[in-house]
Amino acid sequence: MQRPHSFKLILMNRTVYSLLLLAFSQIVHTTSAHLRELCEKRDIFFEPYRCQLVDLDLLDDPVLYLLYDVNPSEGFNLRRDVYIRLAVFVQFLRTQRGYRRTRLVLPPWSSLVHWRSGNIDQQQLLWGNFFDLPSMRLYTDVLDMDEFFAEYGRLHGPDATTVVLDEVYKLKHFEQMFENGVFVDKFEEHVCPKGHDGALAYFGYGNFTADAFTCLHFQGSAMLLHRLLERYRPGRPHATRYVHVLNAEIVLHDLWGNVDYWEARRSMRFAPPLVDVATRFRAEYLNSSDRADRTVRPARWTDERSRPRKARGGEYLCAHLRRADFLYGRDKTTPTVQSAALQIRAKLLELGLKTVFVASDCTRMEFYNLKNYLKRFRVVRFVPESYEQRAELKDGGVAIVDQIVCSHARYFIGTYESTFTYRIYEEREIIGFPKDLTFNTFCKSEKDMNCEKNTVWPIVYH
Repeated sequence: MQRPHSFKLILMNRTVYSLLLLAFSQIVHTTSAHLRELCEKRDIFFEPYRCQLVDLDLLDDPVLYLLYDVNPSEGFNLRRDVYIRLAVFVQFLRTQRGYRRTRLVLPPWSSLVHWRSGNIDQQQLLWGNFFDLPSMRLYTDVLDMDEFFAEYGRLHGPDATTVVLDEVYKLKHFEQMFENGVFVDKFEEHVCPKGHDGALAYFGYGNFTADAFTCLHFQGSAMLLHRLLERYRPGRPHATRYVHVLNAEIVLHDLWGNVDYWEARRSMRFAPPLVDVATRFRAEYLNSSDRADRTVRPARWTDERSRPRKARGGEYLCAHLRRADFLYGRDKTTPTVQSAALQIRAKLLELGLKTVFVASDCTRMEFYNLKNYLKRFRVVRFVPESYEQRAELKDGGVAIVDQIVCSHARYFIGTYESTFTYRIYEEREIIGFPKDLTFNTFCKSEKDMNCEKNTVWPIVYH
């Protein structure tokens, strides 16, 4: 007669025990700063799957802060590509035991070779100046440099003014990249040049030192970094691990243009203030708007889906005309201003358009000559309306406004082998333009339109 009563007690005890476990798990969950950031109220509403209870042993993994740097000679748009390589790698790493709390620290932007405005401050610029960090965090866990410093101070105390990195790896190409004609993923330690005493000149910051500095010949994809991190993994586990990879541009894509690449790329939406500037410019000078141009995008990139390519674009053509070092390093494929103007003119007539927006690093004289060759047409370019606006946008922001405007044009034609052009291709693929309106390339001469063109690499969804 007492068995049903006992059975009820067992059920009640199990229920209470389960609730206690649930409550304990939630407490552990919310005491982790990293996990708490993912579970703010807005994320619980919009992304409940990110805020599910995690395995308790997740907190046994150290927090790995992965910093990286790129050769100073590399430009803005190549650096964006290097970020994607590292972001995809970090997203993979966060699925591996011992690395599930990895965080990618974004290197600041400082006086890049193509930034020519010497009268404005362009040192140690944060990624938040140019990109929408909350959007990027929907792909993987990233920290801007000021956030990293704040995190380091929180973990080590306000008096910890020097950032001590556990491991620094300086990468270098192998002299012979092929073994018997075969490219093999590998890395090999070599003796560091003199002068590496632990101090680091990291983007002008004077507060970085390293416990261990290792020089490596490296060739292979980002996943090879996993083997590297395992090889040099500390024998005694630490609560935090600070790793810095120098010359990260040497690390290759695991598979360029696959779903992972495009997810990371789609997450890299531009900073809202830059989008606002470009939107106002399109409306005022090009009579262009997203609704009229059929270029409306979901508020969040995670809601984007494969769809028919119905983007129409504004009533203008965009031409990205690369000059400067391309006139010397790629003179065999870079057209003259006159030849570019003739190619633009032919396409404007074919499409029945009267306006061309020009994104270019050309000189004022070159732009003046281009306009003279296109007298029958309206030639427009974006120029900050005041010194104050240029100082606010920076040269990188001006370039991004150019890219946004080009990504909304009816037709786009770019420069052969230019990363700036490729970034515009990608933006137009995300928006949903027909490929023939996007993947177009200037030829060296208007008389030889069968020249080699940039690769067509369409967007991939799940």
